Parts: sequence; C-alpha cells; structure tokens
Amino acid sequence: MMAAEMKRVRDETHSVEGGMMDWWQGKRIPCPAHLRVALETAVDDQHYREARFLAVLGVLVALISLTVDLVTIPEHFGVVAIVRLMVTAPVLLAVLAIPRSRLALQKFLLGAGLSALSLTLLFASGFAPPPADSFMAVGVIMMLGIALPLLPFRRRGILLFIAAVLVPSGILVIFQQNAEGYAETFLLILTLVATGAGVLARRFRWLDRRNALLQLQAEDRARELEQSNARLTELSMLDPLTDLANRRWAEKVFERDYAASSEDAPGLTAVLLLDLDHFKNFNDRWGHELGDKCLQAVAEVLRHCAGTHGGLAARFGGEEFVILLRVDDVAEALVLAEQVRVGVERIEIGHGAKAAPVSCTVSIGVALHEAAGRAVMGKMLRRADEALYRAKSEGRNRHILAA
Repeated sequence: MMAAEMKRVRDETHSVEGGMMDWWQGKRIPCPAHLRVALETAVDDQHYREARFLAVLGVLVALISLTVDLVTIPEHFGVVAIVRLMVTAPVLLAVLAIPRSRLALQKFLLGAGLSALSLTLLFASGFAPPPADSFMAVGVIMMLGIALPLLPFRRRGILLFIAAVLVPSGILVIFQQNAEGYAETFLLILTLVATGAGVLARRFRWLDRRNALLQLQAEDRARELEQSNARLTELSMLDPLTDLANRRWAEKVFERDYAASSEDAPGLTAVLLLDLDHFKNFNDRWGHELGDKCLQAVAEVLRHCAGTHGGLAARFGGEEFVILLRVDDVAEALVLAEQVRVGVERIEIGHGAKAAPVSCTVSIGVALHEAAGRAVMGKMLRRADEALYRAKSEGRNRHILAA
C-alpha cells in the first residue's frame, strides 16, 4: 500500500500537466497539479511586491529627471514639471494604494505610469536645442531598456507595454523633430532596445517562475518526507495486525503518562495483563486465519473499554494484551476488568454460512500502584502476571487482583 502511494506521488510530481512554457525557447517546466495554485499565488505575490517597488522608483526618477530639465531647458521647466508630475505621480502613487486582490489593476496602472513617464521625457527633449535633445531622448531608450526586464509582467503585459511606449513615442517624435532622419533613427534604436529588453524580460519572468516552483517543490518534498517519517514512526509504534499500540509504544506512554506517583498526580496507576484462554487450541482447531480475526475482535473490545476510561490498550505479542490507565480506586480497575472479560466473552466469530459462530474468553491479572514513589512498569507487569497465572489456574475467564 505504501509503495503504491509513493509511486502515485512520484508520477504526480513528474507530470507535465500544468507545466510552464518558455515563450522564446519552448522549454517546459514540469509542474505537479497540486502545486499549480500555490505556484500562481507565489508568483503573484512576488509581482505585487515588485510593482510597488517599481512605482516608488518611477516617482523618484520623475523627480530626479527634473534636475536635468532645469539645467537644460530652464525657460520651459515649469511646463515640463507640471506635465510630468501631473501625468506620472498620481498614477504611480495609485499603484501603492492598490490591494493585493486587484493585482491586474495594479499592473495596468504601473505600465501606464511608466509609459507616461517615458513620453514626458521625450516631450521635454522637444524643447532642448541640438545635441541636448538627442541626449535627453536617450533617457527614454535607457528607461525602456532598464525598466522592461524588471517589470512583473507576463508575455501579454510585456507586449502591451512595448506598444504603449513605441507607438506614442513614434507619433510624438515625428511631430516634434524636424531634423531629417532623426525620427527614423530614434524609432529604429528604440525598437531594437525594446526587442532585446523584451526577450530579457520574458527570460527573467521564466526564471522567476522556475525558482518559485523549485522552492515550492523543495518545501513540498520536505513536507512529504516529514509526513512519511511521522507515519513510519507511527507504524513502528503499532501492532500491524490489531492496530493497537505495541510494547515499545506502551512502555513510552507508561513513562510519560502513568509512571507518576499518587502524590504527583490524582488517582492510581493500574495495569491489566490479559491472555486469551486456550488460544493455541483455538488456532489448531479453527486455523490461523480465524485466530487472527479473533485477535482483531479482542483488540476492538480492549480499544473501546480502555478508551472509555481514558486508558491505553496494547498488544504485547501473541495472545497477550495490556491496558494502562489511571483509576480513582481499586473498584474502578476491577469494573474495567469485568467489562473487558464480558466483552471478550460475547465475541462471536463466523466461519461458515451454516456453522455456529465461535467465541473465546480471556483471563486478566490486575495490578495497582498504591505505594509511595513513581510506578515502575516492569514491577507492575510482574505482579499482574502473577495474578494472571492465578486466574488461569482457578479456571480461566476471570480477573484476579494482584496482592
């Protein structure tokens, strides 16, 4: 069963369904179905943070660029400053106010703000004399080449941003510049930079998604390993046939929960040692398959009775079982022992359509820790075993309290 589950996890992990396609190179990154939502959330969270950072950076660039305008075109500085701040600052500052749930709107405003910033830079260059106008126009090219790879846009967003810069810039430079060949040269350079920056932008976004997926896969595998280790630990503490605690787990639980003395915790520690009567003869007569069913049925009785009293039932091996619990007095321990005895006696195991069901009985030794100091499981088991031996010798199907 565990092998089949591990194979299912491996197949799912290596599934290419939901993989990410590299727009430029056609490479697919396998993405397991159960990580797709987490991947999109992680990428969107990263985009949201990057958009806020770029919005702040765009406002700073808009402010700092005014110093160039003040030096180059002081007579037009007022107009340029008003246009730049009125067009870019409100849009970019709005990006900071957009909540995470409106990520698409945030990206749209970021693209619009940066596009407007590039147009105001180009607008200012139209007032500058040669060759200063060319140097100021280079700012648009630099901004496009630097900003585009950093924008948290997917493929469509990258293409739309390039178009939002190229088309208005082309129209503006044609109307502003009269120098022969200026507009054509500027647009050619801007197109080349936009193409290269667009390729880099797509590549960077692809790497971001891949890194996010690798981190999620590492966390997912660590979580699976932790769960597998916890399950293995649990299995190592359980009896495989009955699903009761095994002796190892019972000893750990005893030291943790039942070893306290009456001075340290309320009540008394009780140990019930149980052994099925004539179980070897039961196996010889009815077969081991029916014997296993008998053990499982007994385990259910013990689990129910122990759980009712807040105790722990465990299988020590073969047909021997133990119940650990805290009781208020001797009478409570004997009541539980009687409940277990009657419950086992009433078990009926079918073994054929017409044959009468078979049953079994159990003998029980009960030991309580009433002395001072902490209880010791080994000593209590020896006392319970002596009482169990007496129950066997006195006719079985009974419980005896240890001296």
